[in-house]
Amino acid sequence: MAEDFIVVSISRLGDGRSVAGVRVDGRGWVRLVGPHQDGALYPHHTVIGERAQPRLLDRLTVEADWPELAAGQPENRLIEGTRWRLGERPANLAVLEAVRRAVQTGPGLFGDGETRWRAARVRELPPAASLTLLEARHARLVVIEDRELWRKRVRVQFWLGGREWRLPLHDELYRPAMYEREEGSYPVAGMGLRGDRPVFLAVALGKPFQGWCYKSVVSIFQLPYGMERRVVSRAARMATVG
Repeated sequence: MAEDFIVVSISRLGDGRSVAGVRVDGRGWVRLVGPHQDGALYPHHTVIGERAQPRLLDRLTVEADWPELAAGQPENRLIEGTRWRLGERPANLAVLEAVRRAVQTGPGLFGDGETRWRAARVRELPPAASLTLLEARHARLVVIEDRELWRKRVRVQFWLGGREWRLPLHDELYRPAMYEREEGSYPVAGMGLRGDRPVFLAVALGKPFQGWCYKSVVSIFQLPYGMERRVVSRAARMATVG
């Protein structure tokens, strides 16, 4: 079956990448999985047309008929190896409403305030999806110098459900750029995002690693300004009717 979806996450997975999005028809999330053991995708898997590659908020159609059957990740679908088809870049405002509808409204991430789950819990009580979308408050990117391993770590700091979160960042866009920064905390507005518009985070619950499934941020993005105008226009119409 062809998956028709809007890309909301392009993240690092091993030495490849992971691509996930929200289905246009409202049936929730889909994550495209490659043929290798870890499911990583490589450029020859994700090519669009002759040489293009996916971008955030693209509307894509991809042949992916079979579920991967990975514990805790029911949205995974195995790609068929055919060329990916671009519908729109970016998707039009009406279609992007599917992304706005996917934003979670309750507290916590995957139902709780923990940053990781035991793998046994995921197997016994798997989540409805291993991806969620949230509107971040006071989001900042944090660079930490790990002096024992002589490398930098990048975290996303934000507020949700009355508490502060700090999760690893695995996206393909901002994470590499942060390695060029000194240790410290940086507002997302300093990374090319608008400070006067909502910032959205896609958060994933990863596959088991040493007995744990970790939560991480797999994309940071903003919707087009026109989406904010649609909200204002809709509110104005409702006020007029009322």
